[in-house]
Amino acid sequence: MPLKPELCVVQTIPREGPGLIGDLATDRGWQMQLTQLWTRQPLPQPRPGRAFLLLGGPASANDSHGRMPELVRLCESLLEQQVPVMGICLGLQVLAKARGCTIRPARQRELGWLDGQGRPWQLHHTQDGARHPLLRNLPNPLPVFQLHGEEVASNDRVQTMASSPLCHNQIVALGPAAYGVQGHMELDKDMVERWFIEDEDLHTISQQAELNGAGLEKLRPIGRTFYGNWLEMAAGQLALA
Repeated sequence: MPLKPELCVVQTIPREGPGLIGDLATDRGWQMQLTQLWTRQPLPQPRPGRAFLLLGGPASANDSHGRMPELVRLCESLLEQQVPVMGICLGLQVLAKARGCTIRPARQRELGWLDGQGRPWQLHHTQDGARHPLLRNLPNPLPVFQLHGEEVASNDRVQTMASSPLCHNQIVALGPAAYGVQGHMELDKDMVERWFIEDEDLHTISQQAELNGAGLEKLRPIGRTFYGNWLEMAAGQLALA
């Protein structure tokens, strides 16, 4: 493995970047490679010393146009070769699609900081999650920012580690080195402010932008712990490869 592990970040739209994960990885000595899917940049390919981070966006993993089929094929290779990979929101769904799972419309869109009753979105650990190093030192339940209208259907290929009443597969394992989270814990101030301006789904709950400061204060340590756990796990997996 190279002296510095490499984190290959696949970004599907400009407003959904790696957020605090980029800072965490850099602070821990990772090299960063960013691929912008809306350009002609080729997708990075698996090789020793590389882990992958697949970010969110408004596309569907079921799309048969654009570069989505290409991204699904990359995920098939990552899963087959047991490359360390984390998928966020759309990234989770693309990984699950590559694993043979069904991606379907959610019973209800989960948006913003609060649900329809004004309660913070929360994820609850399953028994598998409570024992897993990915959720080490995280509260139960844990807060999350939501922005999705599709979900991963459950089957025997999915190990659910955290769930919510409206969406069962919130944090999952899809293989020995593949993980995903449906909600967002990677947010920083610039990202969430831009989302409320640019994302049409969030325009329906624009009043929740007033909660960004308090929400980020609560979410930031959660995200740092969660993605810190994953980076530690990924580095260990690369060292053993």
